[in-house]
This record gives sequence, structure tokens and C-alpha cells, in this order.
Amino acid sequence: LEKASAPVGKRRLMRIPANGGVPQLVMDTLNPEDFHCARAPASLCVVYETSPDQKQFLITAFDPLKGRGKVLMTIDSATAQGYRADLSPDESTLAVSRTNESDIHIRLLSLSGGSDREITAKGWPNITDLQWSHGGTGFYAGSDSPRGSALLYVDLKGSARVLWQYKGSQAGVWSVPSPDGRYLAIGHTVRNSNVWVINGF
Repeated sequence: LEKASAPVGKRRLMRIPANGGVPQLVMDTLNPEDFHCARAPASLCVVYETSPDQKQFLITAFDPLKGRGKVLMTIDSATAQGYRADLSPDESTLAVSRTNESDIHIRLLSLSGGSDREITAKGWPNITDLQWSHGGTGFYAGSDSPRGSALLYVDLKGSARVLWQYKGSQAGVWSVPSPDGRYLAIGHTVRNSNVWVINGF
């Protein structure tokens, strides 16, 4: 699955066969933040969208073949911009965290009738990415602070340890864990600039 451009104000969520072929439309989305699918044998897929007035964060189910399903959850906010979210591998829980906070607060919202709860990674501000780890035992979370950008592993009690850090830049870090839990791809944006002195112009 991938996001593709569409008419102004919308984006298209497309599917492409793993062995190549013609892209096919799954559905149109409005202000999509991201999308995730649970791991087999679970089958739930969700897309995270911001409402047109920017005051609601919507979590909507979809089927990769049939398209849009029902809205699973709506989070009201003075501004819905700046959320990170991920679906647990067993599709039972949504993890949601708001950006630009002084500590990382991860809300665990049950989709199976259980209790909601929240964990806090103290001392790590400005979450930039949120991914469940393999087996649902914790999270990979990006953080931007005066110390630079860091990728953390946060367990279900809120204890955080640094897996990777880049000092001197607050450009965001994100990760993609492999389905088998053996590898972790790390992405980071680095901005460089030069100053030139010109004489005699």
C-alpha cells in the first residue's frame, strides 16, 4: 500500500501487488496522517486522518480490497494536528501520542473492550514517530530535544532507553521495524547549509 496524489485536499490510498503490476485505488482520504495494518493472522487496517476543520483526529478502518470502513475512534482537540499513532500487531490496541509535549505521553486505547491507559516517557519531549515493537512489548519512539534527535525504545511501563542519537539537529527521526522483529530501519533528516563571503561586488 502507498499514498498517492489526488485532487486538491485529498490523497489516494493505493495498493500495488508485491510482484509488480498496475496500482489500484483503495480509497480517497482527506488530510491523511498515516496508515497501518495489523500482522497476520489479524487483518485490521486503519488510516489516521485529520478533519477538515483540524479539530478532530479520526481513526478509520479500511479493507485493502473493499476500501473505507467505519470510524473506530474520534479524538477531539483544540487542534488535531500533530498526533502520532500506531495499531498493535494483534489489532487490539491503538497507541496515540500528541507531538510538541514536554514528555512523551502514549495513550493505549482498547479496540477490544478493555481498559484504556497511558504511559509516560519522562524527560523526552516532542515525539516524532511511534511504532509498536514486534510482539507488542513496547514502542519505538522518536524524540526531538535540545540534545538533538533520538530514537528510543519505550517499554509498557514508560521506561525509555536510547537506541540511536544524532546530536545537534532537531529534524525528526523515524523507524520501521521488520515483521519478524530482527531488523529496524532508521530514518533521519539532516539539514546542512553553507555561508559564502563575497568581496568586491
